[in-house]
Amino acid sequence: MSKNRLVGLCAALLAALILAALPTQAQTPPPAAPTRETRAVWVSRFDFKTRDDLRTIVDRAASANLNVIFFQVRAQADALYTPGLEPWSAALSGTLGKDPGYDPLAMMLELAHARGLEVHAWVNVYPAWLGTTPPPASAMPTHMYLEFNQRYGQEWLQWTRSGPQQLSADNYLSANPAHPAVVDRVVAVCKDVLARYPVDGLHLDYIRYAGPEYSYDPLSNSTYAQAVAQNSSLSHDQWQRDQVTGLVQRLGQEALPARPGARLTATAWPAYIDRWGWFSGRGGYDAYFQDSQGWAKSGLVAAITPMIYSPTVHDFPDRFQTLAQDYVTGSRPGAVLLGIGSDYATFGPIAQRIAIARSLGAQGQGLFSYRGLEEQGYWDELRAGPYSQPAQPNWP
Repeated sequence: MSKNRLVGLCAALLAALILAALPTQAQTPPPAAPTRETRAVWVSRFDFKTRDDLRTIVDRAASANLNVIFFQVRAQADALYTPGLEPWSAALSGTLGKDPGYDPLAMMLELAHARGLEVHAWVNVYPAWLGTTPPPASAMPTHMYLEFNQRYGQEWLQWTRSGPQQLSADNYLSANPAHPAVVDRVVAVCKDVLARYPVDGLHLDYIRYAGPEYSYDPLSNSTYAQAVAQNSSLSHDQWQRDQVTGLVQRLGQEALPARPGARLTATAWPAYIDRWGWFSGRGGYDAYFQDSQGWAKSGLVAAITPMIYSPTVHDFPDRFQTLAQDYVTGSRPGAVLLGIGSDYATFGPIAQRIAIARSLGAQGQGLFSYRGLEEQGYWDELRAGPYSQPAQPNWP
């Protein structure tokens, strides 16, 4: 056993002592590993290319007593499954629209279900493209970027006051949550996946505006003006939150019934409202127009997964605890799955955060991501430590 792994195992066993030292939490030992607890891992398009990669992923997750895989099926209006409505992802073959020779989602479902793991289709909702050049016109089906530009000009994109968002290598080009064609496309894609594949759930990511400077496109401006004419007290912020929430509602009403028993979940910005200034005052609710706690309270989603692993909280367990407590308190009991980073140099911080999640009464954890766990080799630490006993997912 390597020195690093030995340190990690010892840290996992001492997680209760670490937790007790936190100043904002009562000094009580964390509860034992429950028999019902959602233990999820995000598997992105960057984590696999081949069939053997998928076999390894499932073997690793099952060996560590995880029970849910959030498997990416849509990244930027593309498909990591046999298309449908959007072209094959270039992440698989290097070429948008090129058939990789197998169906990753179908294979993941077969392998994971055989090992007792749930698979939830992870969908990037509003991202439409990433890169400085447009998608190739040769890809079939025609990519959303080309189709929508031809049909709707640039009104289907999010705009600042200066104009539409531009293609970039660093940030996703984001579709307009208020454009009916955008909403219809997302609903249709999700319904198609649910109808054709026996997934256990639909997991929404980037289900928010791109930032507080968006969107001032002509369509949103005119539609908001019409809404204000009917309700003079309606703020622009609330109107934008209504656009995002409206899509979540439609997915629950129109897409989810295609797969009875499937659950709807969504990632959430690390801070619902940034009361502490850790995110430059930008909270999910007031800067990205994402009412995640409202969705969880109302039962619009089965669970939210706050991404409490960004750089401003990554190395601060007290901040993790504060944000986690805020989400657990502000949501429906049992409707919070806390996001934990997996890229720590030792296993101790992961074990510590799992202990915090349990002590706060969260329904489970989501580890971001598979790549971090694989690179650090933390599968044995999970099984020997906080996930020593198998558990069934704990959905409300």
